Amino acid sequence: MATRNQWHEIELPVKPEVVFNLLLSPKAIRGRWDQVGAIITELDGLWVFAWGERESDPDYVTGARIKSFSAPQRVILAYEYARSRAGMLPFASAMTAEFTIQKIATGSVLRVTQTGFPPQGQSDGFYEACGQGWRAALQGIGTILTPPPTKR
Repeated sequence: MATRNQWHEIELPVKPEVVFNLLLSPKAIRGRWDQVGAIITELDGLWVFAWGERESDPDYVTGARIKSFSAPQRVILAYEYARSRAGMLPFASAMTAEFTIQKIATGSVLRVTQTGFPPQGQSDGFYEACGQGWRAALQGIGTILTPPPTKR
């Protein structure tokens, strides 16, 4: 079956180690992504998120295992669970997300690539919600890691 993917990235004015540590920090998840989240930070640990307008009745819930990480450059997640309010999404086990952190002269580039989405026309709402979520997540990370401009 043909699948589709999406990727999003942001430049950050900090070292890769700072970005890597933030990605695996359960304390920072809620404030940074405006989602409910839990992370067990070990190989084969869990990465679980719920998001939507209502915390007690989320639009989507996903669960993935941390399949690989190489500090401070990379984290790979393999999804096992995806659910919408309407029910289970059967393609979860085909999805992965990979975070890569590249050192650049001014800091780092954080890129997330999520793969395994069904073809266009199938589960488009979930695909779009994931894209919005990743963009919001990166923007939140940027807000946390970018110092405010100095007042003159």
